[in-house]
Amino acid sequence: MRLERPKWPNRERRIDVAWALFALANLAAMLAFPTWETVPFHFIWVSLTLLFGFRVWKLQPTLAVLAAVIVGTGLFISLDVRWGDQPLDELTEVPLMAAMFLAMVWHARRRVNAMEETERISMANLRLLERERWFVQDASHELRTPITVALGHAELIQRRAVDPTVEEDAAIIADELMRLRRLADRLLLLAGTEDPEFLHLQPVDVESIVVDAMRRWTATPRRWQLENGDEAIVLADADRLAVVLDALIENAVKHTRERDTIEVSMRRRDGTVTIGVRDTGVGIPAADLDRIFDRFARADPGRSRHTGGFGLGLSIVKAIVDAHGGTVDVETQEGVGTRFEIRLPVVETAVRQRREREAPAGTDEASTVGVGDEDARRLAR
Repeated sequence: MRLERPKWPNRERRIDVAWALFALANLAAMLAFPTWETVPFHFIWVSLTLLFGFRVWKLQPTLAVLAAVIVGTGLFISLDVRWGDQPLDELTEVPLMAAMFLAMVWHARRRVNAMEETERISMANLRLLERERWFVQDASHELRTPITVALGHAELIQRRAVDPTVEEDAAIIADELMRLRRLADRLLLLAGTEDPEFLHLQPVDVESIVVDAMRRWTATPRRWQLENGDEAIVLADADRLAVVLDALIENAVKHTRERDTIEVSMRRRDGTVTIGVRDTGVGIPAADLDRIFDRFARADPGRSRHTGGFGLGLSIVKAIVDAHGGTVDVETQEGVGTRFEIRLPVVETAVRQRREREAPAGTDEASTVGVGDEDARRLAR
């Protein structure tokens, strides 16, 4: 039968053993050199203080070590006092050093307890947030099927209704079910923003996304303007960017009237492309700017639920833009209008940043600037 080799104590235990040997050596020095025993005496106490500051022990081991040091140093000084090598007042240093050490232990234990409580609260909050995310995701999944079934029946009743009252009631039900389905879809989208598979990055032409969004919305009666800039390719998820533009344009539509202007623009500058959505609507109160990107936040809580939306559109915008490594800014003035700007790195900048994050330190690959579409596709995967 082969015997297992004993494992060497871990790093903290080795430090404890080294200090114990150091303390015993100093105790021996106190006996061997009684005339200058205060030097090894202070070595013992100072090293104990440093050791405790390096790694705070639990209370019982701390008190046991403290008692051993008090007894050991006090006993050796008492022997020297008895033999006449040290004056009697040297004994007073033992309780003084013990009192100072106890004060440090008290403060250190308070700090450790506070850190443990902070960590406990942080972990509890993290678990709550994780449960909330999974609840929203599961609830959104479960709601989509019954909402779709109910919506189909409501639309069928609406088409076959002979009584105008029944037709109107069915239309109201269908409208509310559509609102619920949009809410479930948006909640599901928000819940998935932390998923590693949330984005499918590839080189995307920003101009095509902007033009497609304008085509979807120009049927809405507004004064539409499109300002195209230079061609720009970004490393992005085209579907998610389309959601961002739709959310910003939808927000502009809700806060404007038919005679107001909505302008969608795109320009490239300094390695970034800026997509802007500007309207000449009512604007956003300055007091609400800090919370417009929060979930379920509305700039005007008094709006009806038909015109005010769910308060999720701008939070979706920020979540998607942040996932792309971009920024979203807003400028507004009440009674004049609002402008949202999304800034994304163009494909050369985006791939260079991605390489800098992934390449090992000291390699030349991270400093490469010129990147082709094939490199971008490879890194996007």
